[in-house]
Amino acid sequence: MPSIIHCDIAVDEDDCEKLVRIIQGNILKIAEALAGDLQWYSQNAQLVPDSFQIISIQPTDNNRFKMLYDFSWNLFNPCLDLNETFTRREEVLFQVKPGALVFDVIDNERPSPADEL
Repeated sequence: MPSIIHCDIAVDEDDCEKLVRIIQGNILKIAEALAGDLQWYSQNAQLVPDSFQIISIQPTDNNRFKMLYDFSWNLFNPCLDLNETFTRREEVLFQVKPGALVFDVIDNERPSPADEL
């Protein structure tokens, strides 16, 4: 499932620092897709806003890059006396296309009970 950041960028752009600035400035547009379905951890898991940090971007091949990033999520349940924040480190591949960065985000949505049957 691709996630897209529309921006003014050339197809042959290979400046990783420029890519970091573009993505960090627009990361909230794709944050939920990058974090995935936190329901795998708990029904009470919540994404921490503005917690996304790009660790690195590395070229892989023709107009394709690998981005390593972290983000935080919070688990709050007063009945169980839980209020903890966790940090996850993930990576995603993306491609520079005319006027856009296209991220190859893996769909990890939790299946419904009907899907499990």
